[in-house]
Amino acid sequence: MTAPHDEAPFLYFAFGSNLDEARLHIHCPSARLVSPARLRDHRLAFSIESKRNWHGGVADIRPAPGDEVWGALWLIAGAEGHPLDEQEGVFRDPPAYRRVAVEVETLAGDRVRCRSYQVVAPDAQGFAPSPAYKQTILRGARAIALPAAYVARIEAIADNGYAGGGPG
Repeated sequence: MTAPHDEAPFLYFAFGSNLDEARLHIHCPSARLVSPARLRDHRLAFSIESKRNWHGGVADIRPAPGDEVWGALWLIAGAEGHPLDEQEGVFRDPPAYRRVAVEVETLAGDRVRCRSYQVVAPDAQGFAPSPAYKQTILRGARAIALPAAYVARIEAIADNGYAGGGPG
């Protein structure tokens, strides 16, 4: 058995609030941006509700042939894998998200297999995100220079108007 500090670094595809470096650094201070990246044949959804922290829908990736989700490919120290799993609610009962392996494409055209997260029991109707959550995604998307058309798609998502909410 390896000690947490001996775990190998890993690549992580973030598409929601963890697009924002400051947000990600709460649980993963080692995170360093590798590249913006695209996940093909998926769509961005808000299929689970955060009642405690964000007070609205939070991001998910759902299969959708022909669509795409843009995000950030981060390199994270292995010891921070467990805190990231905790943030994503992997160990809750019932779990909020599960770890998934996805293949993303970087701006350079490299295909990279990496970790991401997907909602375990998605609600087909979905939930509108809070303004705070949506702005956190947009702040990260702009900071890493995701394609303007994709940023515009996020800007066009209706929020729920909740005043407040934030990371926990």
